[in-house]
Parts: sequence; C-alpha cells; structure tokens
Amino acid sequence: MVDLASRLFERYPESPNPLAEPAVVLVDEIDLHLHPTWQRQLIGYLTDRFPRTQFIVTAHSPLVIQSATDANIVVLRREGDHVVIDNDVESIRGWRVDQILTSDLFGLETARPPQLERLLKERTALLSKPRLPQKDKARLNELESMIGPLPTGETKTEREALELIQRAAERMKAGRK
Repeated sequence: MVDLASRLFERYPESPNPLAEPAVVLVDEIDLHLHPTWQRQLIGYLTDRFPRTQFIVTAHSPLVIQSATDANIVVLRREGDHVVIDNDVESIRGWRVDQILTSDLFGLETARPPQLERLLKERTALLSKPRLPQKDKARLNELESMIGPLPTGETKTEREALELIQRAAERMKAGRK
C-alpha cells in the first residue's frame, strides 16, 4: 500500500490529493497470510483510501469475497486444458461465509469437516430405513456419540440462548415425569 501511495505521488505531483487520482492495481492472492479480520476489512480499506483506483485481485478466501459485494466478482475455472471465465455469478450480498463456501463460487459440498459429513450421511442412511435391526441401532448410537452435539446458532449468543432453552425444556420435561 505504501508502494502504491508512493507511485501515485510520483505520477501526480501536482495533484492536491494523489491518492484520489485514477490507477489500476493488480494483486494476486490478496488474502494470503492475512488474519480473517483483516481479510474482511482489506477491500473496504483500500477502496476508501484509493477511491478512483480499480483493484483487480485474486482471492481464495470467502471473507474477501464477502467484503466485496459491490465488486465485479469473476470465477475462473479450469476445464481440461482451458480456463473458463464466469462473469455471471449470483449475488452474495448478506451471505454467511459457510453459504459462500458452498455456493458456485467455491463449490464445496458442505462447510463441515469431511469426516463429520461422512458420519452424518451414514446416520441419515440408517434413519431412513423403515426398520432398524439391533446391529443398526447399536451403530446409530455409536454414530450419535461420535457426532456429538452440533451447533445450531450462527453466533455465540444464539448458541448460548438455544442451550438455555434446551436446558429449560429438559427441566420441564423431567418435572412432568
């Protein structure tokens, strides 16, 4: 960023605000080595400091993509020995990071860890059976303990509130017995 500012001052020495002069900047993997908080803030920071600069960047971070909702987002895909350019990506305004990861932008099937996803699929397959033999019931119990509780809220506050509601419901249920 200091280099960019320096070059703008060199290029526009007579300007009252060289940082507001037009420029084009190419940045490969802008998200590389940045903390997630910085990844979220970087695009806004750059466009605020250099308002007439066109930034052409590559990124592999859903946090950078999430922060660039007003940008022209393009997806490059390799198909065999060709690169396909997709300019018609759906709007991600207001999306969560996990939703971006499982969109066409990143193409993940799920945001959960692969080993957990396998356990969940196995559990779903067992639960879809009309009748469970004892062996399957035992496996289902084993899967439940391996999977453990899954978070249900988006934020820590939501998860804590849901846990509180669940504990209250369990106390009410225990009081009825």
